[in-house]
Amino acid sequence: MTEEEMQKKLGRHLFLKNITIPNITMHGDGKGEYEADLIYFNLKVRVVTEIEIKVSIQDFRADFKKKRYHDHLHVGYLYYAVPQDLYEDHKDEIESLLGDAGLIVVNISNNKREDARYIKRAKKRKDVKALNESEVINYLRIGCMKWVNR
Repeated sequence: MTEEEMQKKLGRHLFLKNITIPNITMHGDGKGEYEADLIYFNLKVRVVTEIEIKVSIQDFRADFKKKRYHDHLHVGYLYYAVPQDLYEDHKDEIESLLGDAGLIVVNISNNKREDARYIKRAKKRKDVKALNESEVINYLRIGCMKWVNR
């Protein structure tokens, strides 16, 4: 399963209640920038949830060695999303590395089972900044461009 296939499954899972945006550069907080694989938020709470998609155990391990660790001031929750088979093959290691991050397992088959299920809920980060009106509009603008250009 590719990152894009996982984005589509997660997007279908989340879109009815949330604004969902793939591959977005997170910047503007004075700490530099990084790319989030997928973010989502709803218009009531206005706190961003970031989903870091990992399709191999090597990719998952490498994420914990990054200089900047998914710490944008809008990101209130961080989840990792992995394919079902990756989780089954490396369950103990994956769970031991998560810390406060949550975990979503994505079903790669196209049967009628759930496409995505939450294994562990993320803890809310401290000092998170809720989105104001202009920030919501900016994310909406970026999101429209991302999905339309696919």
